[in-house]
Order: sequence, then structure tokens, then C-alpha cells
Amino acid sequence: MNDKNPLTIRTSIIPFDHFSPALIAPAIETLLTEANAELTALKNTSEQRTFENTLLALDNLGLNLDYAMNIIAHLESVATTSEWRQAYNLALPKVTEFRSKLILDSELWGVLKQYAETEEARSLPAHRKRFLTKTIDSFKRGGADLPPTQKEELAKINTELANLTNSFSQNTLDATNSFEFVTQDATELSGLPESALTLGRASAAAKNLEGWRFTLQAPSFIAIMTYADNRNLRQKFYRAFNTRCLSGNLSNRDNLCK
Repeated sequence: MNDKNPLTIRTSIIPFDHFSPALIAPAIETLLTEANAELTALKNTSEQRTFENTLLALDNLGLNLDYAMNIIAHLESVATTSEWRQAYNLALPKVTEFRSKLILDSELWGVLKQYAETEEARSLPAHRKRFLTKTIDSFKRGGADLPPTQKEELAKINTELANLTNSFSQNTLDATNSFEFVTQDATELSGLPESALTLGRASAAAKNLEGWRFTLQAPSFIAIMTYADNRNLRQKFYRAFNTRCLSGNLSNRDNLCK
């Protein structure tokens, strides 16, 4: 039986039922160590610089880390719990710092420029040449040519921006999840197709409620806004959706104004 952390194993069929908050921290630590080892190997190879050991190696750097973080972020956005969110929020700055460090790594930047001057790089086929050009350009835009002090400042800004973006998204998710409309009066739902009514009944039953329950989640919201005959009901949902995070403890004003 494989007892390896499932977040560290890339599979085509993702075993969502095998993941838990307790797996996040050890998985990220393992995968950051792995990604840093890949980075060291890329920079310090004794072989002649080639497309495979430079550009392709850079493109593949941290694939396992990205796989794990994509799963963690996805579950945070669709099925979060307080434990999952806490673990995710602890992991995010570490991964952001690593990703920001790549573009600001002077040795890695030197490796890319060194490869760009090789005969192989000058004679690459068009699609690979474009890949090289876009990679070089992305490093330049990301601050690779900045002096060390400004690189440090930019790395801090990138981490802060990632944290603010995460806070914004989590506030929006929580505000979306906090709204519900429950009714036992079928006339209020005139115009809704049977599929939407079935969904509303199932949603109510899941909360041990009578009647129909609708939320700001897309299947509910779109059904109400598209089919409901009740103008006041459509207005209620429209205003609730478009005023999320404007005030209260889920306000995003601070995240936007920093």
C-alpha cells in the first residue's frame, strides 16, 4: 500500500477524497525542497547549455508543486473548511515567495542569457524561438534586471499582492456562501424550470429546511435571474450579488485600497 502523501503524487484522476488539511503543510515542504533541488540542478549543470536542460527544465520546474497548490486552491474555493483555509493560508506565502524568487534569481537569469547566446538558441525553429523570446521578456518584465535592493522590495510586494488577492477571494467566497433565500411559497418561484426547482428542493433538504432554497452560487443565481417571473425576487438576488463585500467584516475595501 502506498502511504506517500497523495498531494505529492501527480495523477490523471485526482483522488479528492484522499486529501485533508493535515496533508498540506508536509506536502508543500516536501515539494518546495524538491523544486529548489530542481532549480539548483538547472543552474549548476556541467553539461553544455541546450533547450532541454535550460528552457524545458525551467518550464518543468516545480510541476509537482503546482499540481498540489492547484488542488489545494481549488478545494479552498469550492469546499473550504476553517482547517483547510488555515493550512492553505500558511502555505500560500511560501509558494508565492518561491515563484517570485525564480524570476528575480540572478544566477538563473544569467543561465537564460547564456543560453540565448548559443549557436543552438540562434538556430531554434520558430516555435522554440518564440518560447525563448517570451521567456526572456517575462523575466525582464518581472524585474530580472533590477538591482538587488529593488529585487528584495519587489519580492515583498509580490508576496503582499498574493496575500491581498487571497484575502479578497476568500471574502468574496464567504459573502457568496452567506446568502440564502428560502421559501415555501411556490408562486414566488413562478417561471423557474423544473430542473431549478428540483435543485432548490434538494438544497433546502440538505439544510433540513422545508420548501426551496436558492443561493448566490451560479446554478441558483443564473436560474433566478434568467427565468424568475418575480421582478422583486430578481432584484433581491441582483443586489445581493453585486453588493458582496462592500461593508461589514467581509468588506474588501481594505484589500482594494492598500
